[in-house]
Amino acid sequence: MCGIAGVYAPGRRLELDSVTRMTDAIAHRGPDDSGVQLLAGGALILGHRRLSIVDLSPLGHQPMATADRKLWIVYNGEVYNYREIRAELAALGWSFRSDCDTEVILAAYGQWGLAAVDRFRGMFAFALWDEGDRRLHLCRDRFGVKPLYYALRNGVLAFGSELRALNIAGFTSRNVDPAGVAEFLRYGYISAPRSIFEDVSVIRPGTICSFDADLRVTERVYWNTQDLYEGPDAERLRRELAALPQDALLDRVEEELGRAFEYRMVADVPVGLFLSGGIDSSLVAALLARRAGLRLKTFTIGYGDSEYDERQYARQVAGSLGADHVELLVSPQVALDVAMQLPELADEPIGDSSFVPTYLVSKLARERVKVALSADGADELFGGYARYAYCGSFLERRSRLLKGLYQLSAELLDRLPPALIHHGYALARRGGPKFAGIGDKLRKFIRMARARNAFEAYDATGSERSAAEAARLMAQPPSELPGRDAAFHSVHGADVRDRLMHWDLSHYLPGDLLVKVDRASMAVSLEAREPFLDHIAARTAAALPMAWKVRGATNKYVLRRLLDRHFPAGLFDRPKQGFTAPVAEWLRGPLREVFLYELSPQRVRRAGILDEAAAQTMARDFLDRNAGQTSAAAWFTFQLQQWAGRWLDPPVSEQLRAKTA
Repeated sequence: MCGIAGVYAPGRRLELDSVTRMTDAIAHRGPDDSGVQLLAGGALILGHRRLSIVDLSPLGHQPMATADRKLWIVYNGEVYNYREIRAELAALGWSFRSDCDTEVILAAYGQWGLAAVDRFRGMFAFALWDEGDRRLHLCRDRFGVKPLYYALRNGVLAFGSELRALNIAGFTSRNVDPAGVAEFLRYGYISAPRSIFEDVSVIRPGTICSFDADLRVTERVYWNTQDLYEGPDAERLRRELAALPQDALLDRVEEELGRAFEYRMVADVPVGLFLSGGIDSSLVAALLARRAGLRLKTFTIGYGDSEYDERQYARQVAGSLGADHVELLVSPQVALDVAMQLPELADEPIGDSSFVPTYLVSKLARERVKVALSADGADELFGGYARYAYCGSFLERRSRLLKGLYQLSAELLDRLPPALIHHGYALARRGGPKFAGIGDKLRKFIRMARARNAFEAYDATGSERSAAEAARLMAQPPSELPGRDAAFHSVHGADVRDRLMHWDLSHYLPGDLLVKVDRASMAVSLEAREPFLDHIAARTAAALPMAWKVRGATNKYVLRRLLDRHFPAGLFDRPKQGFTAPVAEWLRGPLREVFLYELSPQRVRRAGILDEAAAQTMARDFLDRNAGQTSAAAWFTFQLQQWAGRWLDPPVSEQLRAKTA
């Protein structure tokens, strides 16, 4: 894994330090090597920081060029099938000096042009300069595992792997985007191509943006998550899988997943696995240990006596597979210390509290390995979230009677004191496994039951505030919000739940989960790989009959049946915990004073993003446990204020005054 950066200013001559400032800012992404290259008569500079994973020799140095120096690249990621592509290119007459995938990408482009990316199986973000065409191509992988930002201002294009590279080097005005703020306050993330800054864009997953000598941009979408569900190929695969008997279908899924997982082990350095003891990471471990015969290095952390601690389950899985297992019990103070570092570690607002455990398990793994497998994407592909079951049922059976029952339940729950809800839940579960964050989940159920249409219902299950609530919290709300329902309505599939999963694949996964894992792992110079996010295996996952994904209230049904082949029955029959943090306990406990400070009138006024009175009301409602404020919503607001204190200089309020003066 690496970090890339660059500046392109046609008609000008650039100084190298404009890019070295950027690469220095992302040195944590690649501590093993660095390089910069001046091109296009001084109008283009490419910069790179290297984390050596494949071919550790100096032959993997970047920026890298073809032998004739007509093509140049800086690249972040892994193309796992590069050896197969290299063999094909060698048969066509290409020769290679190194054993790294970077050289293969260059040769593949030289042979097939931009169509080469269709052959790549992996995660990647790269900038490729074609001297002959005088074009700079910025490309991002299909699911958006690897990040790529760019700013185009005053005849200068700057790009980088992290927002901090553009920020620190002065390539953004630091004016926040009101629509981005509103989205963050609702969801805890911002969807591409938007970023928190109004003049910084994010390359969309599955997209190539090509810039010519006049900095005109051409956007090419080479892959889209919609294709997993729609079109003749998806329909044909759906019929094929529906016709398979049970064992044959399980064999098919296991074979495709096993192949995808094995690809993610390609490396010239040790590879480990984040093991939570849940369904997804346990299946990755099982298929690699039992099918591929690998002795795994596994890592897990826990918070001790908490509803968020799954160490005992991870220990069982690791022991069953004979893994070299390492676990860490995180003290409350250590977790809090990381939470206070989030604005620096993440460099953009990140509302996902699981950044904290993800960073800590990455730090633990980095002591022993250089690459670690995560298991993101399984929930979105195989129906892992509880909302797929209850919202799917709600949308499928919206008879007047059922709708009335849902609404009646919502009204009753809305009137119950939160303390009574938690007490009733504790009695109902009778000492069994805890459903993490039950209070917040009930808040979402209430909003769902009151929804006016299908998208609004599902949106309620994945957001912490309504659009109106977010607008009331802002000092200057956007005049209009961009629609977020296009991805929802673009897919019909065979079941209403296909629309829910597709929406998460195209928004929640790349906007939240993958950003979190990338920043948390790269902060400690660890390459994180996502074995479920293989575009070939994903075709099968999307085409599975829904009963193999969500069956009644049972989620990820097919993955559970695969686990039955490798573990004792019943080991995974427990509620999904989620790799999150106890933010409600933190904000009402040890972080209470910091929370109040960040939302104090003077701090809110200085940042200029939130409305002072609304922020004060929100903080009081949350701390007093009044209805309507989820812990995640409070955490999002807290993180936004912390981020503003670190990265906005001058504050937004001063920027706005300067713009209107």
